[in-house]
Amino acid sequence: MVKTRGKLSNFGLGTVQFGLDYGFTKRKTQEEVNDILNVAVENDITLIDTAREYGDSEEKIGVFIKEFDNNFIVSTKLSLIDDLSNLTYSFLNNHIQNSIDQSLSNLNLDKIPILLLHQVDEKLYKNNDFWACINDLKQDNLICDFGVSVYDIDFTKSIIDMHGDIIDYLQIPYNIFDKRFDCLADEFEKNDIDIISRSTFLKGIIPSPMENIPNELKEIIPYKLKLNEMCNKLNIGVAELATLFVYYNQNISSTIFGVNSPQELETNIKTINEFDEDILDNVDFDDLTIEDSRLIDPRQWNEF
Repeated sequence: MVKTRGKLSNFGLGTVQFGLDYGFTKRKTQEEVNDILNVAVENDITLIDTAREYGDSEEKIGVFIKEFDNNFIVSTKLSLIDDLSNLTYSFLNNHIQNSIDQSLSNLNLDKIPILLLHQVDEKLYKNNDFWACINDLKQDNLICDFGVSVYDIDFTKSIIDMHGDIIDYLQIPYNIFDKRFDCLADEFEKNDIDIISRSTFLKGIIPSPMENIPNELKEIIPYKLKLNEMCNKLNIGVAELATLFVYYNQNISSTIFGVNSPQELETNIKTINEFDEDILDNVDFDDLTIEDSRLIDPRQWNEF
């Protein structure tokens, strides 16, 4: 069985904006997607993160995979289960198989490199038949590795306790304002679970101008002011510092970034390649840590 562990680029490409409007980022055309992915190939970016729920993102990536040379390791997610009342092995196996078959067709692949569970419902992740299905899929070589996209600390602790032996990856929200998962670093290492981070720019809030902050998130402005002050001292842009903060975290195998254009991707790569990471050793990021989950969890936002 071919595994993806150790083969991910430190920089992964998020693709929700390929198929949907997302925050300040507008949905991309196939031509725009091709341009972005070509830059990814040229710069040895291997991890491409997508999902069935990201509009037609899978299909656009699949077109590129079919038409252009690449070495992508695609991470996609199981389609959501609408009815959780009858989670038998037969039902789960059928749903998961159908989801994978559709993703394979969309992506023009013969196996899913990384399959993620994105539906963090207790009825699902506590169901032994679900995990039996995942094990069977691994044995059948339809998926290489399996992971769970998580949001909450308590849920993450619970799922590691129950199924840490099956989980290869956890995808966590992590950024310069949101460092909640630092407390689980020892648990990740003990269970040999690799970490993929997302939400580097907190749905665009971190680099956005102050005047674009929605009223319900006005309490985040003092943290943005502190971040701006820090960036001025370091003579670096906000988006660049937010990128570097996550990129150089030793507990994270790969960091997912969404970009709006090939030029933005090239800028991010250039920033990383030219930056002296030792500069971060003398920077105290603690004052930028936000504890209020309402400000750092986009699921709780209404206006934005």
